[in-house]
Amino acid sequence: MTAGGEARERPISRGQHLLSLQETDEQIALLEKEIAALASALNRDPELERLRAEERAAEAERQAAEERCRGVERELSGVRQRARSLEKRLYDGSVRNPQDLLGMQRDLTALKPRLDDLEASLLECMEASESAETTLAGANAAVAARDAERGSQETPRRERLALAQSELADQRVVRTAAAAAAGAGDVRIYERVAAHWKPAVVHLEGDSCGGCHLPLGIREANQVRSGEGLVQCSNCDRVVVR
Repeated sequence: MTAGGEARERPISRGQHLLSLQETDEQIALLEKEIAALASALNRDPELERLRAEERAAEAERQAAEERCRGVERELSGVRQRARSLEKRLYDGSVRNPQDLLGMQRDLTALKPRLDDLEASLLECMEASESAETTLAGANAAVAARDAERGSQETPRRERLALAQSELADQRVVRTAAAAAAGAGDVRIYERVAAHWKPAVVHLEGDSCGGCHLPLGIREANQVRSGEGLVQCSNCDRVVVR
């Protein structure tokens, strides 16, 4: 207590300076991660890319179904024309030879199953084409919805990105000041430990290191509590603070 009865503030220890530096580094890391995520979201959208791929596949299937239908229709038209021509010649009296008439009758009879098959194939093609149209319409709607959602998010994302970049610049200024306060030698120790352990600076828990949870020596634990010097765990090398 001072003469006026006020408690004297305990000076900031070397370990506390490094703890402050670590907290700033953690904040910088969070901001950098957020900025990277926001920039990625603004530049590309994996979900939209997936939906557009599905849309392209649906369009290709629709076109393939339509082409199949056109092929069947062309063949069916040719077979029908052939059948009509045979019927006309059979019944218009232009062919009188019985053998020729019998041959045309056989040809006409042979065309009937083919006509049935082609008509069934055309029906299947038309159903497949309608199904492909429905799938494509759904894919188009999904892409449009995602585009609209992305558009609604773009302005807030850009605003948050600008703010996060400003916050990051501020935190880097804070880090420079924190590193200067800690001192170059202690910062080197902190950065060496941080390359192996996260966090590099931990609190004393009872008489133990808050990182590896093994007990410190009595002298080291008391030194942490008093804030004298820089104490490192003899087991994991982390900096231990009160």
